[in-house]
Amino acid sequence: MAVNLIIPAAGEATRLRPLTSNTSKVMVRVNGKPTIDYILEQAYKLCDINEIVVVDGALDDTRRYCAKKHPRVKFVRQEELNGPRFAIELGMNELEEKTLPLVVWLGDAIILDDNLELGSDFLLCKRVDDHSNWCMWDGKEFYDKPSHTIDNGVALVGLYSFSDGYQADIAMSWCEGPEISEFLDHYGEFQCVMTNQWYDIGQLNTYHRTSAALLNRKARAFNRLTYDHELGTVTKTPNYHDASSMQTLKSEISWYSSLTPTQECFVPRVFDNDNRYELCMSFESGTLLSDLMLYENLTESTWEYILDKIFRIKLNHFSTTCRDTSFIENFADQAQLMWYHKTAERMSQCDNFFAGTHQNIFTVKANHVAQHSRPIEVVHGDLHFGNILYNYNTDQIKLIDPRGAYGSMRQTTHGDDIYDWAKLAHDLYHGYNAMVADVEHNQIVKDVFVSKLREYDLPVQTILDGGLILLASCIPLHSDDEKRQQRFASYAKEYINHAW
Repeated sequence: MAVNLIIPAAGEATRLRPLTSNTSKVMVRVNGKPTIDYILEQAYKLCDINEIVVVDGALDDTRRYCAKKHPRVKFVRQEELNGPRFAIELGMNELEEKTLPLVVWLGDAIILDDNLELGSDFLLCKRVDDHSNWCMWDGKEFYDKPSHTIDNGVALVGLYSFSDGYQADIAMSWCEGPEISEFLDHYGEFQCVMTNQWYDIGQLNTYHRTSAALLNRKARAFNRLTYDHELGTVTKTPNYHDASSMQTLKSEISWYSSLTPTQECFVPRVFDNDNRYELCMSFESGTLLSDLMLYENLTESTWEYILDKIFRIKLNHFSTTCRDTSFIENFADQAQLMWYHKTAERMSQCDNFFAGTHQNIFTVKANHVAQHSRPIEVVHGDLHFGNILYNYNTDQIKLIDPRGAYGSMRQTTHGDDIYDWAKLAHDLYHGYNAMVADVEHNQIVKDVFVSKLREYDLPVQTILDGGLILLASCIPLHSDDEKRQQRFASYAKEYINHAW
C-alpha cells in the first residue's frame, strides 16, 4: 500500500547560516545535491508514495525547484513559525486520502537506511551523548530536550512512521502544544528502529562532516575517501583485499605525478605520501557538473559557457599528440584492446539485454571508432560530468578520478583522443548520469554539447558512436541494479534502431 509523505521544512535554520541566508534548509546542497532530493529519492526507493506535501516558509526556492524537478509535490506555507507539530498539522490538512499510512520526514534529516518499512509504526532513533539537545524517548515517555540524562533513552532523529493515517488524524486533533512528542504520545505505540545512515546538517560543523561522510557515496565501490577537516585534504585508499583496486589506484597516482605544471592547474593538488597505495590530495570546493546537470535549472547560455570552458581545456591542454615512439608504435593494438576487444568481451556478458545482431553491431562500430582514434600525451580516461568539479564562485574546473591506464598499459597518461570525447558523449548526449539517477536527461546540455562538437570541428558521429558503445558496454558493471541495466539497454537498442 502507498503512503502519504509530509516534509516539514519551514524553519529559518539560523544555525546553518550563511548557507541558509537566502536558501531554505531543505534546498541546501550537500555535495551538489539539494537535501530534498536525498529525502525524496530515498523515500521512493523504500516504498510507493501517494501524496507528498512540503510545509515551507517565506522563501519560494523549494517551490520553484520542485515545479520542474518534482511536480507531484504539493506545498502549504507555515505563515507563523510556531513549532514542528503545527507544521505537521498543516501538512496533514492538505492530504486528500487521510486514512493511508503516514510518514513525517523532517526537511533537515538525510536518512539513507535501506531497510526501513515506511508505513509501519516506528520512530527512527539513535543513541547520543548529550540528551539536552534532543527529544528523547525511553520507550514509554518522551522528553523534550531534558536537562538530565534519560535512562535507556534514545534520540528521535526526524523520521516518524504511522500505519494508520485515520488514527494519526485523530491524535493530531487532540494536540495543543508545539512539540511533536505530544502528537506521538496521543497516537499510540511505536517500534524503536535504530539508524545507521542518518546525517545531520543542522549546524555548519555537522553540515561539513556530513558532506565529507557522503563523499564516499561518490567514490567508486572499491575505494574509500577520508576527509581531514583541519588540513582540507581527501585521502583515497583502495580495498587492500582486492589486487585490482590497488593497481587501479596506483595507476591513478602515477597519472597525477606525470602531469605538466600547466595540467596540474586543472586537478586537485596531490601530496607526497609514504604509502604508495594511498592518494592524498586537496579537497576542492565546487559542485560536480553531473549534479548541476541533474539538479539545477541552468540556462542555455550558462551551459554554453561551462561547456566551452571544458572544450578549451581539453583541446588546449589535454589533446597534445603523443611523442612517445614506443606508445605510437603499439597504439593501433592498444586502441583495438580499448574499443573492439573490450566491447566484444562486455557484449558477451549481455545476452540478457541484447540479441546477437545488436552485439555484432556494437563490435563493428567499436572497430570503426578504434580506427579513427589518435594517440595523445594525456588522456583522462573517464571524462564524464561525474568526474568534473566546477566552482562557480571562482570559475575553476577540476578534473578528478582519472583512469591512469590505457589498453594493457598501466601507469600511463597516454591514450586516444576520441576516448575522452566519447566519455563526455556517453553522459552529455546519451544521458549516462540521468539513467543512473533515473531522472529525465537534460536536453539543453545535450543540444549544447552537439553544437560545441560542430563549432570546434570535431568528428561528431564518431564521438557519439563511441559514447553509445561506452554506455552499452558498461552494463555488466552495473549488475547491482538490474533496472538501471535495463534503462541502459533500452536506450541503446532504440538508438541502434533509429541512428544506426
